[in-house]
Amino acid sequence: MKLLAWILKLGFFLLVLWFALKNTTPVPVRFSADIVWEHVPLIVVMLVCVAIGTLLGALALSLPIYKMRREVTQFRRAATQPSIAESSDERVARAARQSGAVAEFETGDRI
Repeated sequence: MKLLAWILKLGFFLLVLWFALKNTTPVPVRFSADIVWEHVPLIVVMLVCVAIGTLLGALALSLPIYKMRREVTQFRRAATQPSIAESSDERVARAARQSGAVAEFETGDRI
């Protein structure tokens, strides 16, 4: 499985490298009517846009990921602490007694 992952990564890298080598044509980059960069290679413009998009995507996901990690940490702490909660058998028995399906006997009464 790791070999397949590395082959896919290598293929993606070679595809991006081929694309970069084919798109070296200089283009003007216009930020406004007054600010213009002339003769910027197209691949540089594309890589900057991809980098900015990646950064914005990572920033957008950072808060939800942080919240999930904090929640997982709280769950792990709760799982390692000794629980005072009743067992599932005790919960079933209590629910049966509350519903009236099972009568409660006093410990001193014997049949």
